[in-house]
Amino acid sequence: MPTATEDLAATLTPLFSLDARAFVPSPIRALAPLLSDPTVLSFAAGVPNPETFPAAALSAAASRALATAPTRVLQYDVTAGYAPLREKVAARSTARGLPVAAREILLTTGSQQGLDLSSRVLLDPGDVILVEVPTYVGALGTIAARRARPVGVRRDATGIDLDHLASTVGRLRAEGTPVKALYTIPSFQNPSGLAMTKGAKDALAEACERLGLFVLEDDPYGELAFEGPGEPADPTPLASRIPGRTAYLGSFSKTLAAGLRVGWISGPAPFLAKVELAKQASDLCSSTFAAAVIDLYLAENDYDAHLSGLRGFYEARKEILLGAMRESFPADCRFTDPRGGLFTWVELRHGLDAGELLPRAVAEERVAFVPGAPFVVEGDGRRFLRMTFAKEPPEKLVEGARRLGRLFSTAAR
Repeated sequence: MPTATEDLAATLTPLFSLDARAFVPSPIRALAPLLSDPTVLSFAAGVPNPETFPAAALSAAASRALATAPTRVLQYDVTAGYAPLREKVAARSTARGLPVAAREILLTTGSQQGLDLSSRVLLDPGDVILVEVPTYVGALGTIAARRARPVGVRRDATGIDLDHLASTVGRLRAEGTPVKALYTIPSFQNPSGLAMTKGAKDALAEACERLGLFVLEDDPYGELAFEGPGEPADPTPLASRIPGRTAYLGSFSKTLAAGLRVGWISGPAPFLAKVELAKQASDLCSSTFAAAVIDLYLAENDYDAHLSGLRGFYEARKEILLGAMRESFPADCRFTDPRGGLFTWVELRHGLDAGELLPRAVAEERVAFVPGAPFVVEGDGRRFLRMTFAKEPPEKLVEGARRLGRLFSTAAR
């Protein structure tokens, strides 16, 4: 006999839009009960470590904002967002090699909203947007909400496979399928942690120009480049090569405080005008207060020194985790060694399924990770998983790796 909830669902479902029926839950958000369980060592949550939040400085900035301009920071703002912060974002963007003016910046409620607004502006049902393999699951959820179709292109340690990109675009267009854009995370990608080289960015820009592709460049980790030995990652955004066909998405979530939910988007004027209209329809404007807090923080503190400390913090955690993985994981288990960001991407031996192993990892070893299949739109992602070195303290990183190594070694027999 149907329950009351099932009866209500049967009544309401016919009223839902086709877009709403296409919504898919985040596989990472579904792990929330595990992430909040203090008895579980978590390599799952892709969140910054609270130890890195400059809480005292942000508190002082918040108090100053309320004391000096309460009627300004507690009021609605223009849709593009708080002008003083847009000016600072534009200056920092220009210093990183992507020259923009404040009028070419629109503040968003995190870069996730920038991705959502961009998808609403670009994608119709049935359109194809190319994505890397693997790619960020939050982007796939946004694409699904537009009833568009993500199609994968291969990516290796240096960048996107341009032959595969060109052949995929050619095949789809020959079939009469509109191919609108490429979504990419060039720097310290979620989930792989890999970063494109300068040469790979240059070549990708040329390919997108030649193929007529618009680019959504998601860059929440670009300023988290590690400062250790070896060739540094290219800091210049992909958008600097092809500004006329790239939307650049940035965020303070991974570098200051995720809870403030402040990001931004820059791009060509005609595109940004449509994004502004989409944002008006979505939430009118982002939080004036949150933007003012970050603006005052940037004015009164050495943000570059903060970023340097942040890089050192995460690089040290990465070295601890990867060192423990090398000691404890089976020899046939491979994983990336990122030069920035928060993640490593793990490949288990053929025949193992990370999704099937996760319940055992939690029940037997009290360790959580994110299975890789949801990140992979084409091919078999079941033997992959994503791990973060951001959350747990050093001793738990080592212990968690030891426990997972024991599980993977047992499962491989």
